[in-house]
Amino acid sequence: MTAGPVLAQLDRPATDERVRIAVIADPHVTERERGTWKCYHRTVERFRAALTAADRRGADTVVLAGDLTADGRSGQFDIADGVLGETAVDPLVVPGNHDVPKTFDDHDTPAVAAFEERYGSLPAAETVGPVTLLAVDSASDPGGRLRNTWGGAVGPAQREWLADRAADAAVPIVVTHHPLTGLPEHDGYPWTNFQAGDREAVRSVCRRYGVELVVSAHHHVPALARHSGVTELLSPAVCSFPQATLDLLIGPEGTTVRLVPLADRAGVEEAYHLARGGKALGRGICAMTETRLARLPLST
Repeated sequence: MTAGPVLAQLDRPATDERVRIAVIADPHVTERERGTWKCYHRTVERFRAALTAADRRGADTVVLAGDLTADGRSGQFDIADGVLGETAVDPLVVPGNHDVPKTFDDHDTPAVAAFEERYGSLPAAETVGPVTLLAVDSASDPGGRLRNTWGGAVGPAQREWLADRAADAAVPIVVTHHPLTGLPEHDGYPWTNFQAGDREAVRSVCRRYGVELVVSAHHHVPALARHSGVTELLSPAVCSFPQATLDLLIGPEGTTVRLVPLADRAGVEEAYHLARGGKALGRGICAMTETRLARLPLST
């Protein structure tokens, strides 16, 4: 699977030893839903393509940045695990808001503890060469305060863990589902569910302990942002236009971020038309994505 255009070229992080990281976000795997701007009927094949691309491109590690499932049904996790089992990929996984129980669900979503039994406990650190990935759960919290919202928060316990681990890491990179920064299009509009509620506190930890990059998802928009001295890379979604993952190559020259397309021309056109002809949220996300794709590479 060949990589597409350069999304961004960053001076930092930079390392003497080259490290390749694949970022897979928002596959929304489902067994029965059809259509919509999330292209539900393509989610299984797109997720399979994402894992295959990471494997073929020789990723040193793979990050799965949340919303593995469409709405947290047990059968969706089973299907996703089946696809994972087809490859040698063993991703570092964080949950998204669709992967954890919500009070408004009309079904029983497995508990967060069950998610961690499948994919590993959180927070979690994974070191690849000089790079240390610090993964936190922004989709759930022990007090249950996120059960009524699609929004997220890292929370004080995980922020303390981040501080401890980042202080000891040569090149720390934080991985979270909910972004720490909003997109410019959100200014003056209450897109509160699209950012971590404690983003200022998390950014403060990142600044203090030398975190050079935050990788997040949830927006479905490939984007690069810088806020209060913290650079954040937002991954596109596997399920929706333009149906892509990210390839990060970190080396002496800095970090090169490329889009990795998962669909052929017909598949991309289908995703585009489903988004443009769907509900307002899908149309808005499609427009934000188009804006960024038209001016690659992105800069902060």
